[in-house]
Amino acid sequence: MTPRRGLFVRLLRSTFADFAPLMVIMCVIVFIDDGIAWPTLGEAAQIVGVWLLLSLLWAAWRTRSLVRVARGLGIEVSANALNGTQTHTLTGIPLSRVRAELGVARRASEVGGGNPVGFQWRPFRNRASADGTVTCDESTGEARVEVRAGRRLGTDVVLFRGAAFIALCQIVRTLEGR
Repeated sequence: MTPRRGLFVRLLRSTFADFAPLMVIMCVIVFIDDGIAWPTLGEAAQIVGVWLLLSLLWAAWRTRSLVRVARGLGIEVSANALNGTQTHTLTGIPLSRVRAELGVARRASEVGGGNPVGFQWRPFRNRASADGTVTCDESTGEARVEVRAGRRLGTDVVLFRGAAFIALCQIVRTLEGR
């Protein structure tokens, strides 16, 4: 299975599972209102089918948006893009440039000094933020970017799935000057 297909399947499963309690409640309400009969079973099957279709569309849209965000950055989009912690290594970026780029970035806040550089990053337009650190190794010229889902940006919220990955892509794009 390709990495993108793995991401799609993981999104589909998790989204459908998140909506399962709502589907069960809707089916129970149908059975309470109409009683157990063949037409009622058909209506319950339609409810499940509609939720499956909505989950399918949501997973396809979210997969496409994660692939689009990572385009051209050299970051692999796989099922791991939904994890709460994301890492990536950049080469040729000195610590002074990291501090300068993060200092002027509109989405960055609470940028700390020293090595590693700690900061908050807002991947969306609301107040939810991810915790980020950039550790620079001057001897090899590598900068390791690590992003963790932070304040109100957990991995359990359907709308914020993959938010740490989106933040990582935005940070890499900022540090590379794109």
